[in-house]
Amino acid sequence: MDPRLVPPPPAGSLWSGWALPDIKHCEANLAGWIAAPANTWSNLAYVAVGFWIWKRAAKRDLLAAGGLGPVAVAVGATSFVFHASYTFAGQVLDYGGMFLLLGWALARGALRAGLLGRQGALRLWGALFAASMAALFVFRAAGWGIQTLVLVQVLALVAVELRFMLVKRDAPSYASFWLMLILLGAAYAFWHLDHTDLGCAPDNHWFQFHALWHVVTAGAFVAAWRFHEGIDARAAQ
Repeated sequence: MDPRLVPPPPAGSLWSGWALPDIKHCEANLAGWIAAPANTWSNLAYVAVGFWIWKRAAKRDLLAAGGLGPVAVAVGATSFVFHASYTFAGQVLDYGGMFLLLGWALARGALRAGLLGRQGALRLWGALFAASMAALFVFRAAGWGIQTLVLVQVLALVAVELRFMLVKRDAPSYASFWLMLILLGAAYAFWHLDHTDLGCAPDNHWFQFHALWHVVTAGAFVAAWRFHEGIDARAAQ
């Protein structure tokens, strides 16, 4: 299935008349409040993981490792709305959740590197989020793929983490880091399968490969949190 082909909502849909997003996953949309049940309810994995992280975090600060808890909850909530509605408005919220996550990681990177203090890192996080959301609408108006905005920030984050790995090495262990990458690689494979004839079963509202993407990336949040908890523990020594 080509993700660039976005069909209108089915007849009688509660979301008819809303602007469409620029991507469609395999699961066929239904006419109720929850357009794509499997892809919607699977986002509760992020919410559950987020509350679990926040409860277990050694330090409940937004820029500490525990900050991944509320970020994960936001990612789950915004993605839930997107898949429930399959509208551009929902997609804006969904990207907002992703930009919160990427901005958190980049701002924390600046804090870890000693480039900014806590308040400066928080301001950077807010500025990255605001700029990303504004760019989303510019890209939409220009007809450019808004997924590019996420890719650019992911590449920046990879460069930042590579520098830490090769130069500063502020993590006591990279086991959880590599586990996170393995989980993300597996999740991307599921994302890709969702758009192939092999993996796409539009009328199956119990299981979808994109729903599995949600569950596996929620597991990657746990691995990322463990990695960052180690960094915070070493910094506190």
